[in-house]
Amino acid sequence: MKDSNGIEYNLNDFMSYAQGRKIVIFGAGKYGNHVYETLRENDIDIFAICDNNKDKLSSLKDRYPVCALEDLKCTQEEYYFVIAIARIEIVKVIREQLEAYGVPLENLVIPFPESGSIYFDGLIMFDPQYCIQALKEQWMRARQDSRQIADYFETNGLYRLMVFEIDGLEGWLDQDLFYSKVVIKRKIKDLDEFAENEEFDGIVVLDEVNYEMIEEELMHKTEVPVISIWDVVRF
Repeated sequence: MKDSNGIEYNLNDFMSYAQGRKIVIFGAGKYGNHVYETLRENDIDIFAICDNNKDKLSSLKDRYPVCALEDLKCTQEEYYFVIAIARIEIVKVIREQLEAYGVPLENLVIPFPESGSIYFDGLIMFDPQYCIQALKEQWMRARQDSRQIADYFETNGLYRLMVFEIDGLEGWLDQDLFYSKVVIKRKIKDLDEFAENEEFDGIVVLDEVNYEMIEEELMHKTEVPVISIWDVVRF
């Protein structure tokens, strides 16, 4: 799934068009090794593995095609860089480094680890830029079972919902509830829009970055459950 800049965040989507491209994995750690093995298992050739830690590269020479970023011989536009690092603060630094190096944004792949995997970095949920992308990725996985998201609400008796919506996820929940018994009674984008005399079975918050603050404020105004959409898509 690409964002508005053309950056790919889904490794499976990338593999669908990766054949024949010069692919460089940036990151020679455990997650980089996992991504490398995943691509190789799908018969995708890796042109090189890069890392800013030169000692790490030296230790891998007998096993992988490795090199430092500055040693790549082709022009930057010829490579697709897969940033295979799970820690969000390092991902941001590497992305900036590759952009400064001249790599086009549409040639960047930043695959998010599965939320339940050992590689997933929960701190991603505190960064607005990556939080929305990570949530969309998890949402798409949940949609593979077309009833999963609607079932969460129906199973818990949540048929009348208020949705605290943000621009990056506007309208996403509507699609999942369209053929269900669950109804979105109203949407809000600001806590000041909440009216205490309205009746709902639950309030769904799509703003994961500010979820705890929103939850605390709403709990002072209502007794209905306040639900994180992140918990829904992991159900």
